[in-house]
Amino acid sequence: MPPLVYAAEYDDAEQIRLLMRRVIAASIDPSLQRGIIANVEANLTAWLNRSVECVHLVAVSDRSIVGVVLVKNFWNLCSLFVEQAEQGRGVGRALVEAAALACVSRSPRNELLLNAYPSAVGFYERLGFTPRKSPQQPPGGIQAMGRAL
Repeated sequence: MPPLVYAAEYDDAEQIRLLMRRVIAASIDPSLQRGIIANVEANLTAWLNRSVECVHLVAVSDRSIVGVVLVKNFWNLCSLFVEQAEQGRGVGRALVEAAALACVSRSPRNELLLNAYPSAVGFYERLGFTPRKSPQQPPGGIQAMGRAL
């Protein structure tokens, strides 16, 4: 049964934080983890302080949050995390598609932009994202990508 996707609530923040930390610990080079954790937690704090400027969705299965996506300013997809055990089951796709739908009428850019880690580029390409030029060169093989809404 596919997970339910709905808007994140403030009470979900700690579960979201723990989910992100678990996925980072399991999938990111340890030398990069501290910086990534700081970045995603800053994005979580930004959502808590300015939720009206974001789309923040969670995927829930068996009453547990198994995935999360955050889109700041309705165009900057900055956090997508799915529990390791749920990866490959459509959770990430469901979250991105629901976020895109929620941003379509509110995005000033009419597109979603993101920076993908090398291991996630194929996933985003399957969702219709393509490489793009970035005003800043992302570090460590990170690929700037975009998709029209």
